[in-house]
Amino acid sequence: MRQRSCLRTLPVAVALTLLTASWVAEAQVTILKVGPHGDFVKIQDAIDAAVVGAQTEIRVEGGTTYVESLLIPASFNDGELALLGGWDMDFNDRPFAPPGTIIDGNQADRALYVRMSGGSLVVDRFTLTNGLADMGAGVSVVLSGDALVTLEDVRITGNTVTATGSAMGGGMRAAFGDNGRVEVLNSRIHNNVAVNTAGGNARGGGLDILLTDSASFLVQGCEIDNNTIESAGGSLMGAGISVILVQTTSGDLLDTTIADNTAIGTNGYASGGAINLQNFGTLNVERTAFGLNTVTGGGTASQLRTVLSEDASLRMSDSIVVLGDYDGITMAAYGSSTVNLMNLTVADQLEDGIDLYQLETSTVTLYNTISFGNLVDLRTSGAVDTGSNLIGVDPLFVNPAAIDYHLRIGSPAENAGDNSPPGGLGLLDFDGNPRIKDVTVDIGCYEGIAEIFTDGFESGDTSAWSNTVP
Repeated sequence: MRQRSCLRTLPVAVALTLLTASWVAEAQVTILKVGPHGDFVKIQDAIDAAVVGAQTEIRVEGGTTYVESLLIPASFNDGELALLGGWDMDFNDRPFAPPGTIIDGNQADRALYVRMSGGSLVVDRFTLTNGLADMGAGVSVVLSGDALVTLEDVRITGNTVTATGSAMGGGMRAAFGDNGRVEVLNSRIHNNVAVNTAGGNARGGGLDILLTDSASFLVQGCEIDNNTIESAGGSLMGAGISVILVQTTSGDLLDTTIADNTAIGTNGYASGGAINLQNFGTLNVERTAFGLNTVTGGGTASQLRTVLSEDASLRMSDSIVVLGDYDGITMAAYGSSTVNLMNLTVADQLEDGIDLYQLETSTVTLYNTISFGNLVDLRTSGAVDTGSNLIGVDPLFVNPAAIDYHLRIGSPAENAGDNSPPGGLGLLDFDGNPRIKDVTVDIGCYEGIAEIFTDGFESGDTSAWSNTVP
């Protein structure tokens, strides 16, 4: 049995888009304090005291568990609200990490329910846990208008969806349209469950996103791990994440690890991520890892399974898919949709590494990609455009047994790619290093060869010696 281990997400500097000096520097900001030493005992009381159309900062004292189910109501349609955890008893400093400020749904309802119809909300430095609902048990986001919700540095853990209809979003569900937007940044979504008790479909054990109209999302710098979906007979779609984009919606999935998630049942579809893009839905995936996602009980679950139709488009670059118990990547493109895949590393699946289906008038391209160590490294159907790939050829990985898929000296992937693949090169490789270290791009998700010492021995300064392999 394979050793299960989470893939590490490399730290990525993400600019805070809303937590700017304006929250505290401008005189019109109202500061409300919650906790044993604050003006409010309950967070909800402070939310209810916020004035629509104004700027309100709710400071929540850390070292405390707040047993309540929070609601940001639809009547909030204007203004800026910041819900900030981790404060000390004087409300002057924030020494507590997310586990220090807990919102506990007490198995009575969701931990956080957002129903805004405008304005903006920031939720920062909390753990949201013990929620129970028929969808979106930890966090549920239902927006209208041009509302913007940002979750930064949160932990969504230990929440449970049980449903007789479709079971969706064990940890978090975002379902909305209009021009709404949700951002989840530098956060962890783990140990959540979505169970269909009537044998129907289950999806998005960690995170479920369903957008219509011109809505959009960003998930960046996150870990989505150890989540579960379960059904006795329905389709199991994305134990880690499920994304459905319809009409002119768009999304970005960046610098994120989706690992160790499990689909339990007889009809496995996607163990890690399930993506469905329709109409003009557009998704960009960069520097993202899928690994060690599994299916138990049956089915042919891929770690990442994607279906596109009409004029939808997917671009995926500088990412890695490894150690699946069935297939790695499965993608089917219908209508006039477009799939551009470049600089991927797909390795060590028990079944197929990459399955690509070009149907009708769609466009499917695969460039600068390594597929190796899978039972079958690449299957294609239809007119799939391929170029500068390394398929079934040993790329000389550093140490796959330790989940290290960097390239060793002498790798045939070095300086062997196409500098102008369809869809364009990513700016950064999976490690966050600039693409094209030399004149020609390397094949695979990493740019450059792993080295023992960064400066050799010339300087005589041993403090400068560093192992570049994470």
